[in-house]
Amino acid sequence: MNTFTVRQLENALNITRLDTKKGLCDVFTTKLERLAAHIRTNYMTPFEAADLLDQEVEKMRSEMRGDHHG
Repeated sequence: MNTFTVRQLENALNITRLDTKKGLCDVFTTKLERLAAHIRTNYMTPFEAADLLDQEVEKMRSEMRGDHHG
């Protein structure tokens, strides 16, 4: 059994938080880049682009709730 000090646990948690933030940032920037490319490629109007973003928000919320069926 490993025994950790409070400081070691705090450091481990901080590293994990930073790694999680970096991972989320990578996911979201990739998603935004893909959406931006789609908007430009398809010459979407501002209203169409906003609708696309709304659809992505709803898709992400659904995934977060566990509603995805795949």
